[in-house]
Amino acid sequence: MASQPIFLLINLTVATSIAVSLVGLSRRPLRRVVGAQAAYWLWLMIPGSALAAMIPGPSHALGLSSWAKPQLPSHALASAVTNWTASGTSVTDGVIAVLVWGIGAAVMLAFTVRRQQTFVRSLRPMWWLSNDTCRSGGIVEPMVVGACDPWIVLPADFEARYTPEERVLVLAHERAHVQRGDAQANAIAASWLCLFWFNPLMYWAVNRFRFDQELACDACVMATTGAMRREYANALLKVQLSAGPVKPLPIGCHWRSGHPLKERIETLKSPLPGAIRRTFGVAAALVLIISGSYAIWAIRPVAHTVEVSGARVAAHGSC
Repeated sequence: MASQPIFLLINLTVATSIAVSLVGLSRRPLRRVVGAQAAYWLWLMIPGSALAAMIPGPSHALGLSSWAKPQLPSHALASAVTNWTASGTSVTDGVIAVLVWGIGAAVMLAFTVRRQQTFVRSLRPMWWLSNDTCRSGGIVEPMVVGACDPWIVLPADFEARYTPEERVLVLAHERAHVQRGDAQANAIAASWLCLFWFNPLMYWAVNRFRFDQELACDACVMATTGAMRREYANALLKVQLSAGPVKPLPIGCHWRSGHPLKERIETLKSPLPGAIRRTFGVAAALVLIISGSYAIWAIRPVAHTVEVSGARVAAHGSC
């Protein structure tokens, strides 16, 4: 039935929107207490909640009374879809809704691929300097480009623009992105945005996800290199104040971004958590991810059936 994809889309949209709201409320307090890495891990709650929304709901009320069980907006949406199913035009309406979503996702994907190709072409002229870095005359800031085989791109005047100490920090930052798989994570985020192109919360989420990624990478470099905060902040300032607007890079990692530099510098000023506290922070983030995903799964109503023109149609409750 055409209504089944709509039920799934409603479940996924509401579940991931709740997860975005929870992450938005938790990321800054968690970052202040246990570090930027834990806040970055917290974004896993969004795919976790999507997975929870696709798992069949509980077969009983899990001990929650009817007055205590949360009533989420998706219940009303699910009822509306059930009414579609019971109407004579439900199949047509459902097919139209699925087609609109599919066309929007395809257009968004094509736009993302085109924007990535345009960015890569803008890097020319370009030449390789070593095994993992290349130079480009078309940029003024370092970056990582691509996902399957990411490569570090440096501006042509890299040596003239940065001091020797700053060059070490810049390269450490970009190599940390590659080693941590941040470019692949950004590719997944771009794909996620193509699927949920209609949800304005996802645009905000991807924007803040990439900012938290930069903060986590900063913390990683500071922890592994023992970098001086002043030199690191100077390198950040030089990159951020480079001439020209920030070019959109869907799949890759910019050091310079549209986010406020002040917030990033303020994070650098905060004492770096020790190894034990950072480990505890990641563990706490994982607990929050699992707890949030389980809560989204647990509050789904029990599946039921409705009669439609003599046929029995499953109407699964939304999360």
